[in-house]
Amino acid sequence: MRNNLLKKCFIVLGLFLFFTIFVPIPVAGNIIVARASDTQAEQSDIKLNVKKVSIIKERTYALKVYNIADNHKVTFKSSSDSIAKVDGDGVITGVDFGDATITVTVKDGFKTVTTLECEVTVGPPALSVKLTKSEITLSVGRNTTLTVILKPNNTVEEAKFSSNDTSIATVSVGGRITAKSAGVTYIFASIDNGKYDMCKVTVTEEETSEQTSQDSKSQNETKESKKADKKE
Repeated sequence: MRNNLLKKCFIVLGLFLFFTIFVPIPVAGNIIVARASDTQAEQSDIKLNVKKVSIIKERTYALKVYNIADNHKVTFKSSSDSIAKVDGDGVITGVDFGDATITVTVKDGFKTVTTLECEVTVGPPALSVKLTKSEITLSVGRNTTLTVILKPNNTVEEAKFSSNDTSIATVSVGGRITAKSAGVTYIFASIDNGKYDMCKVTVTEEETSEQTSQDSKSQNETKESKKADKKE
């Protein structure tokens, strides 16, 4: 009798442990649905700061690899050291004119995690810079883009733009001017050898629709008045 009672106790205890450990019991009003994004940490892709870059001969450029783990080992290799060489830190040096590919390998132990590439063009510096416009007028809020001519034609250097007064007009890296407030300022385009060209920018107040309507009304009244004078 006692043995049967013990067996029943062990069976009940075993079932209790089974359902407690292996079978989740939902709680009313607090049911949680697991999602892949909740159970797995999202990992950002490993990538380079640039996929393509132009370098002036004998100048350097630093490649950067983003989103690598502490246990990752990164190596850099150039397809042509006679055109562009790269050191162990990813610093590229332009050796001679031409094109080369920098291959970046990321490893975790003996396993290759990913392989990335950066196309490199090595060329000459700019010797002269010229803007196609010497003066422009914009109303507040308007914008336009300046075009720059660099020589020699095969230079890989890019002009650097700056504004003499950013409260009147700003300029982007690519030469896009945005009028900010009424006034006069100058936009400069310069190159590394110290040469530059400039464009005078005059910013005028923006006409409101009310002002435009009043001006139009005034012009119409003037025309009607002249017609009446002729009839008389």
